[in-house]
Amino acid sequence: MAVSIAKPAVHPGWLLPEPAPSVPSEETEDYARFGAFIQLLRTAGALDRAATDALSDLDLTAGAFGALVELGEVGDSGIAPSELARRLAVARRTATLYVDILARQGWAEREPHPDDRRMVLAHLTDKGKQLLADLGEAYKRRLAGLLGEMSPLQAERLRQLLTLVPTEGRAAPTS
Repeated sequence: MAVSIAKPAVHPGWLLPEPAPSVPSEETEDYARFGAFIQLLRTAGALDRAATDALSDLDLTAGAFGALVELGEVGDSGIAPSELARRLAVARRTATLYVDILARQGWAEREPHPDDRRMVLAHLTDKGKQLLADLGEAYKRRLAGLLGEMSPLQAERLRQLLTLVPTEGRAAPTS
């Protein structure tokens, strides 16, 4: 009978406190954060270009595909562009542009809000729902593949780290 030893789910080094810089100073901390910021911009730009290539047969950007998925999640009740913008962490005009793109493809439409004439709600059309049902998972896998050979554990760790970055609606820490 062979005894199997389970591998740890988390790298032991991840549980150790981060080493302090040899001369901790505000300048050192700002330099490290600026380096991370620049790397994040480079990574986001490269991923955005690669995602546009991966979605080229749909003629969608990664942002518009994200809007398509989000509209699929909210269902028939629809969502106001301002709420879509908040969920996607983009400007309201960008969320409106995404809905315009999806509407031109016949995948989304706007309807008046039932309780407020000044507002509209966006939702998927039957054609948009069918697209997500038929191809949504395949495109999600295609986009996930842009992260390379990253393990699921590494991907989750990255997701957790990225939640530390302030986005619209969350104030950046002040020094």
